[in-house]
Amino acid sequence: MLGVGRQTVAAFISHSHVDRTFARQAKEVLGRAGIDAFVAHDDLRTSEEWQRRIREELRRCQLFVPLLSKSFLRSRWTLQEVGFIASRPKVKIAPLSIDETTPFGFLSHLQSGRISSDGVTPKLLVEPLARDFPRKILPYLIRVAGEAGSFRSAEAKMRPLVPLFDLFTTEEAQALAEAAIRNGQIWSARECQDEFLPEFIRVQGSNLNNETLRALQHQIEKDTWYRAST
Repeated sequence: MLGVGRQTVAAFISHSHVDRTFARQAKEVLGRAGIDAFVAHDDLRTSEEWQRRIREELRRCQLFVPLLSKSFLRSRWTLQEVGFIASRPKVKIAPLSIDETTPFGFLSHLQSGRISSDGVTPKLLVEPLARDFPRKILPYLIRVAGEAGSFRSAEAKMRPLVPLFDLFTTEEAQALAEAAIRNGQIWSARECQDEFLPEFIRVQGSNLNNETLRALQHQIEKDTWYRAST
């Protein structure tokens, strides 16, 4: 399977217990992308020494997701978690704001995403992390694009991949090309046909096997001709 075992990412979701619904949403969204996310109130068993476990998770995570809110600012535990992570400069921090609370203190140099009425979505949390964790997230985004069930869905799911084409491995490029060939919603969608797939071929065409490249070009050209003649 594409990308399996190639990049392990552990995340720590820092939140006030008042905001646990959003924490669970973030955990689920990251989990779909294969990222193991720790949520203290859900993942700690009563018998565990929870302070020790939290320190362990803070030490091992590569991604820290603080869910900022007024309740977050009032929690001494979340503020300690932020301070702990500040001592680990290589950790990627992806703050999300629940109620327009902005990054503060050690986080003040960061831009936060705003959680809307849709809750925590892949677009909000996962897509912006693709350049930080490409070997984990690109296979997920490719898989999602390949499952598009309509032209508009295909365009929406291909769009975030376009600026990332330069990051693809040969395996990932081949996987996206094969997905596009199999799924007529992709190669027949106007933006995919006119913009996204030609750009993909320009950037990654040399990494595709010849048969796949010819098949993809044929699908695009055939549908373009059909559209022009009707």
